[in-house]
Amino acid sequence: MKFLHCADLHLGCIGGQERMRAFERMLDFCKKEGVSVLLIAGDLFEAVRADERTRRRVFDLLAGNPSLCTMIAAGNHDPLCAGGNYDGSLPGNVYVFGHDWSCAEIPAYGVRVWGASFAAASEKPFAPDRKKRKLTPGLYDLGVLHGDLVSPGGRSDYRAVTKQSIAQTGLKYLALGHIHERSTVRRAGDTLYAYSGCLQGLGYDEIGEKGAYLGEVDENGQLNMSFVKLCGSMTLEENVNLTGCADLAEAAGRCEKALEGKQGHRVLLTLTGTTRGFSVDENGLLRLLTGCGAKIRIEDETRPETDAAGIAQENTLRGAFARRMLRRIAELEQGGQDAAAAREALQLGLNAFDGEVTRHAD
Repeated sequence: MKFLHCADLHLGCIGGQERMRAFERMLDFCKKEGVSVLLIAGDLFEAVRADERTRRRVFDLLAGNPSLCTMIAAGNHDPLCAGGNYDGSLPGNVYVFGHDWSCAEIPAYGVRVWGASFAAASEKPFAPDRKKRKLTPGLYDLGVLHGDLVSPGGRSDYRAVTKQSIAQTGLKYLALGHIHERSTVRRAGDTLYAYSGCLQGLGYDEIGEKGAYLGEVDENGQLNMSFVKLCGSMTLEENVNLTGCADLAEAAGRCEKALEGKQGHRVLLTLTGTTRGFSVDENGLLRLLTGCGAKIRIEDETRPETDAAGIAQENTLRGAFARRMLRRIAELEQGGQDAAAAREALQLGLNAFDGEVTRHAD
């Protein structure tokens, strides 16, 4: 038996066509790989009530694979409420959990799924209800929940979940949603759990591959979990050191090399190092990089190169440091040796000085 764990799709958001394509890609994967159960751990939709076109598309796609049982725990963005996304008739293969911790059995697949939905934008801490119920023996227990994993005693308005409360569920696996960054698969007591992260990143803070967790239960009841990349474009990080660049055009050349092969992706481009004779004009740099085919956000962390010769005239501790380093650089250059490392040490040292410290003797 195979199940897929996803979360935080936020369908219906502005510019969310890419997320809808990821959703469609995920359902194609489920059909191709013979996935029996789809666990959606909250925030399937961006808002309490998505536009009708989005809702109709989502539920039509889910209904299009009737052998796939979709189990939804509503999140803080799309809580279970009157007039909400889940109010009204839903496809027969889609099940949305109520506010209280409960289960739904799928005997055909040998599975029992537990879950609970948000009923508002915030929720009380998770406390699994273990009241005695008439349960079919021999079913494999899974869970799906939207919540915020906290340390013991920690607080959150978004259903605080602790390792202790996870262990108390007694599940084989708990599919979590709310955190957009994927976690590793971890253990609390006898229960495995993980955040799948969002299915498709859109922001520059959603770095790297996005997708879902695939669970495969063999005939002996052993569970194997693996990550499946389902996103289209990604947000990537690149650091470019501009030290030694003579002007903005040379800086753009270094950035172009870092952007090679990243067409169609978003790139968070962090500029570091020191500049001499020019300052970074972000808009001008973006114009020079328009042909790279990537969506770029620039974080400028460069610093203007310090006037070491001028500082060397100061009667300060940093002045003494500058004089000594400049002498060392001159010695290296006179001896025909590379002084690049010494120059970098000079710059780093000067950057470390926050203010003047008067020195009485050189």
